[in-house]
Amino acid sequence: MRWIVLGFLLSLSGLVGQTTFQEQADRLQNINAYLLDFRPAAAPDVVEKITLEGAFDLYPQPSINTRIGAKDEPLDPPSVVPKLRGRLLLPQGWMLGGTYVPGIEFQDYKADYISLELGYRVRIGKYDAGLRASYADGDVEGPITENGATDEFTFSNVGFDLSVGRQFGQFKPYLFVGQNEIETELLIEEDGALLDNEDDAPYAGLGVTYIHGSWRLNFEQNFTDDYLAFISVSAGYRF
Repeated sequence: MRWIVLGFLLSLSGLVGQTTFQEQADRLQNINAYLLDFRPAAAPDVVEKITLEGAFDLYPQPSINTRIGAKDEPLDPPSVVPKLRGRLLLPQGWMLGGTYVPGIEFQDYKADYISLELGYRVRIGKYDAGLRASYADGDVEGPITENGATDEFTFSNVGFDLSVGRQFGQFKPYLFVGQNEIETELLIEEDGALLDNEDDAPYAGLGVTYIHGSWRLNFEQNFTDDYLAFISVSAGYRF
């Protein structure tokens, strides 16, 4: 009987270790995917004429716990992720935007992805409100799980959010809440393992847009679920 109990406990211990590995692997994929989704990066705005906007977004990357199971690699993830964004704003309230990154290389990583957004804005008294849907799809190659490796991370994100902002002089603070769904795959070069994952999580944030003529400068603080926080900074020009 004693050996049966001991065997049961050892089996349970192995099961817990396996579950921990899977949870940590999923968390690593979730974090990488949510850092690459398409957040608002601007206050909602209602325009009086057809307007084109170009913007350069920078996403400084927070520190990430990359421990999977008993393995903890001293990785060097990219310190910042750049994005070039374009938007078309219509006086009827509609907004269409996107970004395309054709194989950009930064540090030891190579990224290829596309993001799209469709939104509708309306003015309510002194406030501008916006409803927005976003989609992002792409892949990143680089040392995701081990220094010197060429792992491949593939992701697709779908998000929906609601934002509200109000202008005070040249400043327009805003806040937003939303929901994101992701599908990911991580191909690990070292052992050829393919890990796939699906997840959904709420997100929220607040920011402020500084307006100077046709120029727009934006700072945004993002929160995803209860385990990820990051910022974005943007500079844009309207035509």
